[in-house]
Amino acid sequence: MAKVQLSALVNPNELVDAADEATPPALEVAPTPKPAPKAPPARTTATRKARQPRQEPAVPKYQRLERKETRLTVEQYESLTTVARKLNRRKRMATPGEAVGERITENTLIRVAVDLLLSRVDELDGVDEDELRKSVGL
Repeated sequence: MAKVQLSALVNPNELVDAADEATPPALEVAPTPKPAPKAPPARTTATRKARQPRQEPAVPKYQRLERKETRLTVEQYESLTTVARKLNRRKRMATPGEAVGERITENTLIRVAVDLLLSRVDELDGVDEDELRKSVGL
């Protein structure tokens, strides 16, 4: 096969030699453009608040909640696990054979604790964790 000169690449109408004339030019196939992915809507406090009242029951509760990671002491986590198990056991004993309400987890108890803290936010005062605890009577 004959060598292709740079000028032939730049201007394909200029052929190098007769061997290249006998070879039909390769067809160029344009790639099919992919549709642009939809950008997720901007997450603002207003959209978050607007979404909450229209929660669909088909979506599990944990998927409707915002994820927030926290660090707990070993004692806190063990106590949460013990309390959650006790509450679930008490619920099953009260209504044997029936599934009543949602399962109570450590996260359930943490959300309740956050609600309790937020209901007493006016009492919060302090510059560290110990002072904040004391300000709400812990």
